[in-house]
Amino acid sequence: MVWLEIIVVLGAIFFGIRMGGIGIGLCGGLGLAILTLGFGLPIGSPPVDVILIIMTVVVAASALQAAGGMDYLVRVAGAFMRRNPKYINIIAPIITWTMTIMAGTGFIVFSTLPVIAEVAKESGIRPSRTLAGSVVASQIAISGSPISAAMAAMLSIMEKESVTFLQVMAVCLPASFVAAMVAAFIASRQGCELEDDEVYLERLQKGLVQKHVEKLTPDTPQAKLSVVLFLLATVGIVILAAFPSLRPGFDIGKTMGTRDIIIICMMSAACLMVVFCKTSTDSIVLAPTFRAGMSSVAVILGIVTLGTTLVDAHMLEIKEIAGSVLKSYPMLLALVLFGTCALLYSQGATTPLIIPLAIALDVPHWAILASYVAVTGVFVLPTYPTSLAAMEFDTTGTTRVGKYVLNHPFMLPGLGGIIAGVAFGFMIAPMVMG
Repeated sequence: MVWLEIIVVLGAIFFGIRMGGIGIGLCGGLGLAILTLGFGLPIGSPPVDVILIIMTVVVAASALQAAGGMDYLVRVAGAFMRRNPKYINIIAPIITWTMTIMAGTGFIVFSTLPVIAEVAKESGIRPSRTLAGSVVASQIAISGSPISAAMAAMLSIMEKESVTFLQVMAVCLPASFVAAMVAAFIASRQGCELEDDEVYLERLQKGLVQKHVEKLTPDTPQAKLSVVLFLLATVGIVILAAFPSLRPGFDIGKTMGTRDIIIICMMSAACLMVVFCKTSTDSIVLAPTFRAGMSSVAVILGIVTLGTTLVDAHMLEIKEIAGSVLKSYPMLLALVLFGTCALLYSQGATTPLIIPLAIALDVPHWAILASYVAVTGVFVLPTYPTSLAAMEFDTTGTTRVGKYVLNHPFMLPGLGGIIAGVAFGFMIAPMVMG
């Protein structure tokens, strides 16, 4: 019976990935119906806290995009890269990592990718090196951003285990940066030089290497103000989460949790953007960030609830098989996080599924924090949105998938960065938690 239940879960994931978009969430819902109504399993707890946080962060990020704040950030980043073209292989990944840390979503780098590709091409640098490092850096940054869906789940779970915000960020943020920089270094050494690439020379001869034309839209005061409001909300979250004494107390003696802090700050920022930046509420709903973010809510609701239903029903067997192994070799948690993320294609869905399981299996808290950067498995297949965008924007053809599918320019930087990040995490986590 257990094997049939596992087949249902894997089948839901397989067909959901083939459907694309929110398909994995919808298939998760169908699989949930089969496990509960068909096999009689009690339904697992849906990740309500995570979903609420994602919704509010998405609303704020969409308001930022509707107000022109994201375009403004892209223009600032583009101008900085053009002033330092020789160091584009390092500067571009630092920029995409920083933007993702601030915004909580890797989708903010979409508009930056064509600029990165163009600056690299103009400088005679192989664009695949810069783009691969930049894309992987933005994907890894999710494990260090205090307002990303994945980190929000991590914080809400670890807070219940008396692990503070500062402890989580003291390990995860620097581990994320180290992983991103190692990935950028590896990417900068990949492939032949641009002038020696046969595909590039062929495309150049056919006139297929096009110059990217940027949209020359003026920097409005409203766009700049939206960025300030979003950053103030993010800083407010960090300060209140880091120093619990600053949070409002209540008569029952319970202070405000991290989830509520994020919800209040993000919703307030979005409201202020509408009022002071003259942002239309309709434009917020129609923003690409809103559509992508709300799709992720459906994915997490369906597939995470499906996974927790299976795990909760067989927790005793899982503890018996895997508990002692993970306690003896806690670094294996990194492999579990990485493999699950590669399978689910979502860091936000992987975190609320695997981290509670790790806690239930008595994996040390320091090892959970040290392993967390490995939650970045979305680069394994070259079909993640930012990876696809990088290949599309590179008109030189250097950012391409090999005939074996997995031999693409994101693989080695991603693997090398994750290994370095986990190793760094295991060095500093015992000191932070000690």
